[in-house]
Amino acid sequence: MQDFHGYTISISGVLLFALLQGVCGVLADTVMVLKVGSSLDLPVQYPIESLLLVQWVFNGKIFAEYSTDQSCTLLESQFSGRLKENNDRVGVTVQDLQPQDSGTFSVAAEDTETQLPTQTFKVYIQIPITAVQIGKNQAWRLSTNSCDVDVKCAVLGVERVSYLWRGYKTGSGAQLQFSLSPAEGAVTLNCTAANNVSSSSATETLNCSVKAETQISVLKLISSLVAASPYLLVTIILGVKCYRARGHHNSQYAMKLDQRWSFSSRLEITTLL
Repeated sequence: MQDFHGYTISISGVLLFALLQGVCGVLADTVMVLKVGSSLDLPVQYPIESLLLVQWVFNGKIFAEYSTDQSCTLLESQFSGRLKENNDRVGVTVQDLQPQDSGTFSVAAEDTETQLPTQTFKVYIQIPITAVQIGKNQAWRLSTNSCDVDVKCAVLGVERVSYLWRGYKTGSGAQLQFSLSPAEGAVTLNCTAANNVSSSSATETLNCSVKAETQISVLKLISSLVAASPYLLVTIILGVKCYRARGHHNSQYAMKLDQRWSFSSRLEITTLL
């Protein structure tokens, strides 16, 4: 697995007019993508001698302040226990960054004459990729004498991930589908998953075998017959017994009819006489 320390991008949008006039302004936003567990330094970029007040803000809420008479004050916030004051220069460091720390950080400062342009940071915290899994599913297609293969690359608990396939087949995206014949033998696929702070890979070996497919089908059929044979035997025995019982019942019913017919006939003859 490869880890990156994140990246920083400057975005145009400096308010030049405000800077030239020496009034309140906002510096160009800086976009930062950092990994979970890393730290974010938020120093002040102005001379310490002229500073009167500095405020560190996250999503509109102040979480630290600096003044010439009170030094640095760390306020109650979601960063409590993870904030560190920089002794060498005016600034604070947010440690052990978590996904919920993603948002807009700003550093607002005032000097002896005016309010200085605010530094703004758009910060995104991403979870590094630690493990990649490849799931596979293949089925024998009789019409082409080959296997239909469906593979899928997945990373659990990580968002905004890109996937790249190399080896027997190349491609991008989490899923890859192709056909594999027995004549090609064993083939190897490699999937690399990456985001802005890390990357990791996994390798899978595939083999299409018609013999194995046929043997599995025959074994399943034999197993099914063996499992069903006791029930089949009981069903046959019960059927024979029911058939014999019905035949015996029909024979008794026929004998009774014959007896009644004979009695009726004798009765009629006696009456005539």
